[in-house]
Parts: sequence; structure tokens; C-alpha cells
Amino acid sequence: MNGARQFGQPLSLMFLILLLLGAHMIGMVSVVALSTAEAQVGKPEGLYYKSWAIIIGIENYVLAPPIPGAISDAKKVAEAFRRLGFDEVIELYDKDASSRRLHQLLDDMLPRKVGRMDRLVIFYAGHAGFMQDSDGQERGYLVPFDAQLNHATKSITVEHLKEFTRRTASKHTLLIFDAPVFGWEITVPPELSMEGRTAPESETDRRAVQVISAASKGEASVRLEKSSRFVETLLIGLSGDADLDGNGWLMASELGGYLVRQIETASNGTQRPSSLRIDGDGDTALVEGRRSAFTLGADPQTPSERQE
Repeated sequence: MNGARQFGQPLSLMFLILLLLGAHMIGMVSVVALSTAEAQVGKPEGLYYKSWAIIIGIENYVLAPPIPGAISDAKKVAEAFRRLGFDEVIELYDKDASSRRLHQLLDDMLPRKVGRMDRLVIFYAGHAGFMQDSDGQERGYLVPFDAQLNHATKSITVEHLKEFTRRTASKHTLLIFDAPVFGWEITVPPELSMEGRTAPESETDRRAVQVISAASKGEASVRLEKSSRFVETLLIGLSGDADLDGNGWLMASELGGYLVRQIETASNGTQRPSSLRIDGDGDTALVEGRRSAFTLGADPQTPSERQE
């Protein structure tokens, strides 16, 4: 009995030590996990925690006519968003933009990975078609690499895209289509308030889903040789020309208005882009200027200037 008792005491003590060590390690893991989760809560230092650009270019279709230059255009857009400082620029060209891959992207990958304080831009260069929904309304759709032009079976419909924007957590989502994609529930973006013109960051605190399409129903996105007029104008706008008030901020609503005006003028009204806000009342910032910048002249220096 004594031997058993003497042998059992060290075992009990060892068990207690191991139990305490295990509890300590669990506590440490919990602290690490908590600190990681807490890092995703609240506002980031800038406007966004992370910026995503998904670039889709389809040139050589399996079942539809080719679009010469579509991939080259898409690569230029991808490089433009890298220059704007986007953290994740994901490029999908031809076979990588199959129906299955695009559905996985919209239904699984992006809803899982994009956070609530993130910015998401999706650019698409490819064919678009249209169909009638159950209410008899005509709705546009994107044509994946392995889908037919006039058959919506494998397509990405406007309704699918709208459902995706409702599921994704991103604060700001901007969809840019070098194609005539229509059938959205239209909400015309309001003009920026005077406060928004002098301090655009107030516009960026609210959720927004915005859409820019290169053409309207029955129109084509004009290609000049092997380059799209829409993409050429988009790249010029992103380089700073679309910042019409010159305050250093480039907002999605500014870019959309710029593209509408420039392309309608260049095409003599035969190609009419659209710029819509389909959800929320915020505005996506594409280029962030100084938060305290005034639109006219330099910052105020004296008390009277600051008061004015």
C-alpha cells in the first residue's frame, strides 16, 4: 500500500503539472486567436483593410467569336490597379475564366475572403448577352470562356451578380464591364454634397455597390484596331484625368461620369456607357487624396483663413 501510495503521488503531481501547462498553452492560443480576430474589428488605418481587383479577359472563346485584344486590354487594367496600390490583383484569362471557375469565384472564394472593410473591383472584358427573366424584363449576362453567346445556361447573369454583391462583405464594390451589361435596378448616383466635395472621406464610410458598363442595350463596345475605346478611356481616367474637381480624390462616381461623357462624345452618341449605384449610398475611393485638402488653393495658414 505504501509503495502504491508513494508511486501514485508523483503521478498525480505530474498529471497536475501537465494539466496546468495544458491550460496555460490553451490560454496562450486563445490570446493569440483573440488578438488576430480583434485586428479585423473596427476601422483600418486608411480607408480599407485590403483592396482586391479581379481582372477577367476572354479573347479566344470555345463557342463564341473571338475578341482580338481583350486579354491585352485586361492586362493593362490589371497593371493600372497595381499602380493604384491594390493588394490582391487576380487575373483570369481565357480558359481560366470558364463558367465553373467564375461561379466558384463569385459563390465561394470572394465571399469567404473579402472582409467588411475591404474594397473590391471586378473588371470584365468579353462578350455579353441578354435574356428575358420570369417577369418579361430583359437582363444582361456575362459569357464565360466555355459558354455560348446566345444561351444563358453557363452564363453569369445580372441577377447572379446582384446576389453576389449582397453576399460579399466588402464595404465598397465596383463592377466594371467592357460590354453592354444592363437590367440592373437603377438608382442614379446623387451628386456629391458640398461637404463631400471638400472632405470625400465622409462619402467612403458608407457601403456602396457601383456598376460601370461600356455600352447600353443594342450597342457594342467599340474596338479601335485591337484596343477597346472604353479601356483606353478608363486607363486615362484612372491616371487622374477623371478627378474633375482636382481635389486629389478619384471616386467611382467621378470615373463613371467621366467615362459616360468622354465615350458618348467620341462616338457621336453611338456608344453610351452607364454608371449606376445599385446598393448603398457611399462612393468607392479609387485614389485617396489628403483628408484635409481644400479643393481651392493651398491649405489655410492663418486663423482667419481657417475660419473662412
